[in-house]
Amino acid sequence: MAGANLTPRQKMINLMYLVFVALLALNISKDILDAFLLVNNGLETTYVNYDEKNLLLYSEFDKAKTIDPKKVTPYWEKATQIKTWSQDLSGFIDDIKAKLIMETEKLPREVADTINMKYVNGKDNYDAPTRLMIGDSEDGSKGWARELKLKINQYEQHLLSFIDEKERSSTHLDLKTSDVQTPEGKENWEMNNFYHTPLAATVTLLSKLKTDVKNAEFEVVNKLFQSVRKNDFTFDTIAPRVITPSNYVMLGQNYDADIFVAAFSKTQDPEILIGKLDENGNLVEVYDTVHVKDGMGKYSIAPSAEGMHEYEGIIKVTSPSGVKKKYPFHSSFIAAKPSLVVSPDAMNVLYVGPDNPISVSVPGVASENITATITGTGNRLTKTANGKYKAVLSKSSPKNVQVNVSVKTPKGETQSMGNMNFVVKRLPTPYASFADIEGDGKVRLSQIKNRKVVKVTYGPDFVFTQLPLSVEGFKVEVIRGNEYKLMESCPGRKLSDKAEKFFDKKLQKHDVIYITDIFVKDVSGSTVKIKGVIKIVVT
Repeated sequence: MAGANLTPRQKMINLMYLVFVALLALNISKDILDAFLLVNNGLETTYVNYDEKNLLLYSEFDKAKTIDPKKVTPYWEKATQIKTWSQDLSGFIDDIKAKLIMETEKLPREVADTINMKYVNGKDNYDAPTRLMIGDSEDGSKGWARELKLKINQYEQHLLSFIDEKERSSTHLDLKTSDVQTPEGKENWEMNNFYHTPLAATVTLLSKLKTDVKNAEFEVVNKLFQSVRKNDFTFDTIAPRVITPSNYVMLGQNYDADIFVAAFSKTQDPEILIGKLDENGNLVEVYDTVHVKDGMGKYSIAPSAEGMHEYEGIIKVTSPSGVKKKYPFHSSFIAAKPSLVVSPDAMNVLYVGPDNPISVSVPGVASENITATITGTGNRLTKTANGKYKAVLSKSSPKNVQVNVSVKTPKGETQSMGNMNFVVKRLPTPYASFADIEGDGKVRLSQIKNRKVVKVTYGPDFVFTQLPLSVEGFKVEVIRGNEYKLMESCPGRKLSDKAEKFFDKKLQKHDVIYITDIFVKDVSGSTVKIKGVIKIVVT
């Protein structure tokens, strides 16, 4: 095992392991094996500590990637791959441990996964571990030990492939699976570690291998992280920033922006130039120089025309080693003529069912460069003309939705312009009439025979008065004096055949007609029952 560059804790673990192997060579008692469970518990605690240490390192990697994604992402992707490899190998080792306990103790998997070794009765059992780890072979080639060895070797090769060749010789991963010299001669790793080894010893060895895997993971990921940081400034989070109170200005106003290097030093002012950048981020033409004070540049320009205005440039900073480092940047703003838009917030309503018309515009931006979308599963926002859209909401739409608007910049990039909130409502209950009567009314006998249809419509105050409605059915009753002369359910909007004949031949003056239980289907597909009763006295 490698001894250089190991922490005192790792050196102690390796020493304990050597003592452990030496004791295995003796015919040790079950009580002594129980004592080695303390070693296993310590190894499991160390694994947790290494895992937390690695999580902190990955968190720092994520932070660095946020600050400088272009530089850090290639290293971050390698670190993420190592994390996956480590998890896979650790999971494989855990699987072996669980299956060994299952086989030895005849326990179900869910118990074997969680049981503490001190509660395992067969800690001294070596038949099952040897059969599984070595298999039906004299060199362990047919057991899990050979598969584990191959996975460890593959893991080590994967890790070393991410380390510069010049640094590999100084990298100690402590993942040795080579042959071991014994008094009887050389013995391969599988036989030396797992042949005739009691369960407690096998589990402890597997716990150590998990710790070695986690330690190797930290070793390589830390080297990748140091590779990211080796050319950085001492504060290592330097990044260009363009801060503006607003990226939308009116003609006649100034567009103001603060351009600076984050985590800057007041003792060193950067040089900030506005100009034209090539595809590699090099400044090929200079238009303006930004005044800098206390590390921050103040840029101000008065646009002369409407539309999207983009600008770019470069920030030059001298590194601690005296090297000039360049940080390209670009930003944009929209200039527009002063305009007034007044929207009543309480009227921002969309209805489920109909095509809700919506107008979308961004001053200074052509309609073809504007994109609008709507939130909510099943909801659709479709462009019908320049600046005109229709919103169709599903029955499962939430009570509140947003229309999000973005624009396409001259460089082909997408820039968000904000959103507007809308309240979603169901269509109101329509009104019904029979013989042109809503509610209570009187109709002459001679007139009612020509108006025997239920009509439904929305109220005059509803914005979608022309939406289609269909009567699904209603109930008609005719009372003469205190006696029911007709009681009939009618499908659709017309009287049934029976009711039709009664109205044509038997209806008399002073009869009272009741129209009830009117069901109507609206454009959303919902069927609603109209409240109230239509009462008509025949005169």
